[in-house]
Amino acid sequence: MSVRITGSTRIAGLFGFPVSHSLSPVMHCAAYEALGLNWAYVPFNVPPESIPAAVASIRALNMVGANVTVPHKAAVIPHLDWIDEAAARIGSVNTIHNVDGKLHGYSTDGRGFLTSIRTHNIPLENRDVLVLGAGGSARAIVFALAFVGAQITLSNRTTASAQELASSVNAWYPHSVTVIEWGKECGPVDLIVNTTTMGMSSTGSETPILPPGMPYAGQIVYDIIYTPMETPLLKLAKKIGCEAYNGVGMLVYQGVHSLSIWSGIPVNDIPATLMENVVLRELQNR
Repeated sequence: MSVRITGSTRIAGLFGFPVSHSLSPVMHCAAYEALGLNWAYVPFNVPPESIPAAVASIRALNMVGANVTVPHKAAVIPHLDWIDEAAARIGSVNTIHNVDGKLHGYSTDGRGFLTSIRTHNIPLENRDVLVLGAGGSARAIVFALAFVGAQITLSNRTTASAQELASSVNAWYPHSVTVIEWGKECGPVDLIVNTTTMGMSSTGSETPILPPGMPYAGQIVYDIIYTPMETPLLKLAKKIGCEAYNGVGMLVYQGVHSLSIWSGIPVNDIPATLMENVVLRELQNR
């Protein structure tokens, strides 16, 4: 796969710090080629102090837009002309769209998570879900789960952060989120979602501290980490007899929703399977 740059090629990008590890460029460029879009996707390593200039460059260079990743998802908001209601509630933007020089902000992380879950035919309405972590990804996921009617138990190493997130979500979706202390007792849940970094290659063999007796057979375990593709938590879940999924699906479908926003192409017409296959090939080659 190669991108042919011409005088009419438009640029979409990724703002993060760092971005060298990102799989978004190969995933997006494969989709652009399949859709016949004369676009290219470029990662930009943007230190925090350069965010105002980076966002302004979207207008100045007439870019299609940009994805935004750690640590900039909140920092870009003051520099946008408009953000959608979901992004405002979450306090996070991961997709900027340049609409005739006006910069619109969206969060597709929660949508990507929900779409990924639905590809596995997992119902969420009125289901009990344990979410581990209270950072940026957790915010998007917990808001999305509350929106579709799940009942969420939230646990984080810093309980105060979990309580703040629960209060934010419950203000919009009353009685949706309950907080428990890290590693303490929890009632039965159908789905466990790990949003912490515990289990990433950089932290070795760490497994999040779960409530006593979890996971157990019959549960579904979803770890948003995808490097490694099988974290210690997922290995444990599979050994016990749980359905277990990594974060590749969330990565792909947040990208699908971003591309739909930029292009106007319906989500169902974006080549998600191609994008996933490209990501899996890249991960296997690393």
